[in-house]
Amino acid sequence: MIELFVIKETEWLELVTESVSLEGHRYQAPRSIEATIVVKQGSQTYYSVSEGDTVLFKWDGKELFRGIVFARTPDEHTVAFTAYDMLQYLVKNQDVYVFSNQRADQILKRIASDFQIPVTSIANTGHTIKSLVFKNDTSLYDMMLKALKQTKSQTGRNYQLYSEKGRLGLREWPEPSDIWVLETGVNITGYQYSTSIDDTATRVVMRLQKDNKTVKATAADSAGMKTFGVLQYTETVSDDINEAQLKQRAKVKQAEKKGVKKELKNIQAIGIPGLESGLPVYISIPEIGLKKTYYVDTDRHEFQGTKHTMTIDVTEKNSLPEGTS
Repeated sequence: MIELFVIKETEWLELVTESVSLEGHRYQAPRSIEATIVVKQGSQTYYSVSEGDTVLFKWDGKELFRGIVFARTPDEHTVAFTAYDMLQYLVKNQDVYVFSNQRADQILKRIASDFQIPVTSIANTGHTIKSLVFKNDTSLYDMMLKALKQTKSQTGRNYQLYSEKGRLGLREWPEPSDIWVLETGVNITGYQYSTSIDDTATRVVMRLQKDNKTVKATAADSAGMKTFGVLQYTETVSDDINEAQLKQRAKVKQAEKKGVKKELKNIQAIGIPGLESGLPVYISIPEIGLKKTYYVDTDRHEFQGTKHTMTIDVTEKNSLPEGTS
């Protein structure tokens, strides 16, 4: 059942709640809730919320969200509001920065300190970025995405920004040993499915201008070429990296763009409280011959009374989307 509280200093005041929608998007901060609460019924009045309040949402006793109220729509008897988790402060704040010889986790600690964002556990990302310059006002979130993208390009490892109990954190992307299963006839009630090679590459070419010359690195999918022909992806790299790093980046990109792209989206299912964007989920749809693990790309959970449903989109690989800063 729904439990929704507004936190006032040391008090948790329970709100009379009609419905809650909880949603998130992979690589798009932050997670948010939209809720409708009852504030007046006859002569009886109940607790309400204001902008800047911290709200906490639980389902069946487990905390699923804690964040700050940013918008309200008051009515005579109810208030509808939207709250965001701590990643909202990375999105809303902009600045200019020059980072030299720092890891992504060190960059996060710096900007969190500068903008007074409380933090929880921040993982060591390992890769030192030689130079990262933001001359124009850029959102803190875009800064972090660029740092994480460069880290992944060199190491192949994904890291996730997250919010937990009102604090900002950074962790290696969760890969739980036990994952949830969605299956038609069991807990899936609807879906959309399609396949395409529009975004497939059988050859990747990376170019880098350095010391007044062009350095090129190529990676290829020979089996894919035999089936689909040459589908070349090219990218001009502006980062300050060496030739070995350029070759590694080409290999990582080729692995991401290999094979037929299968799109499974708008999956409607019985709700699973802990299933959120970025997590793996095993999906079985025998009627289209599909049984494999995907990553949740977007999730939206609807809670009303004792009923919980969800709609998710999924992606085959947990890679940064094209065009990310």
